[in-house]
Amino acid sequence: MAGPVHNSTVQEELLRMRRTCEEVIDSLRAQRDLLKQRGMGLPPGALNGLKDVLQDLEKVSGSLASDTTEIEHLRALAETTALVNSSLEVNQVLNEVIDTVIKLTHAERGYIVLRDERTGQMEFRIARNLDRETIDEGSFIVSRTIVGEVAQTGQPVMTTDALSDPNYSLSESIVVHALRSILCVPLMLRGQVTGVVYVDNRVRNALFGEKQLGLLIDFANQAAIAIENARLFERAQAALAEITEMKELMDNVFAS
Repeated sequence: MAGPVHNSTVQEELLRMRRTCEEVIDSLRAQRDLLKQRGMGLPPGALNGLKDVLQDLEKVSGSLASDTTEIEHLRALAETTALVNSSLEVNQVLNEVIDTVIKLTHAERGYIVLRDERTGQMEFRIARNLDRETIDEGSFIVSRTIVGEVAQTGQPVMTTDALSDPNYSLSESIVVHALRSILCVPLMLRGQVTGVVYVDNRVRNALFGEKQLGLLIDFANQAAIAIENARLFERAQAALAEITEMKELMDNVFAS
C-alpha cells in the first residue's frame, strides 16, 4: 500500500510545483511588459530558465506516470497468475478475467467468446460493464467483424476510432451503434486460438494505445490458461459424476 500512496504524493507535489512555475512565468511576463514601457528589462535568461525548469518537471511527471503504468502492468499479471490457481469454476474465472480486463484498459464494456470444443465454433460466454454488471448477450452489441477477424487470424486488433477507420467504417454494427475505441485480442493456448477478448468504448476516441494493447495481450495469455484449467476441471467433474452414477446403477443391479 505504501508504494501507490507515495507515488501519488510525489505526483501531487510535482503538480503543485508546475503550477507555481507557471504562475511565476505569467507574473514575469506581465512585469516584463511594464518594465519595457520604462525602458528596462528582466534579468537575462529569467524566463527561459523557468521554462527549462517547467520542462524538467513535466519530464519527471511523465516518467513517473510511465513507471506507474508498468507497475500496474506487473500487478495485473501477478493477479492473473494467482487467478490461474485460485478458482476452477468456469463462470467465476470468466467473471474475474473480464472484470480485470475492463479495469486495466479503462474500457466501458468487455466481452468473451470461447471456441466450443465439439463444434469448433466461437460461442458467447460472458459480457460485463465497468460497474461489474453482467450484460445479456442480446443487448451487448459488438463488432462481430473484428471479433471474427481476431478469431480467424489470431492477431490482435486495435482501432482508436472505428467509425473513421477505413478497415471497419463500413461494418454495420460499428456504424449503427457508433462504436469508437475497440481493442480485441485472442486467447491463445499451445498456438491455437481458444477464444477472444473484446473491449470497447462507445463515447471516447483513442482510449486505447500500445501500452493497453501489450498489457491485454500478456494478460490474455495467462487468462487462457486459467480458463482452460477451469474447463478441464469442469469436464473431469462431469465425467466423474457420470461414472459414479453408472457404478451406483450397477451396484443396484448386482444387489437385487
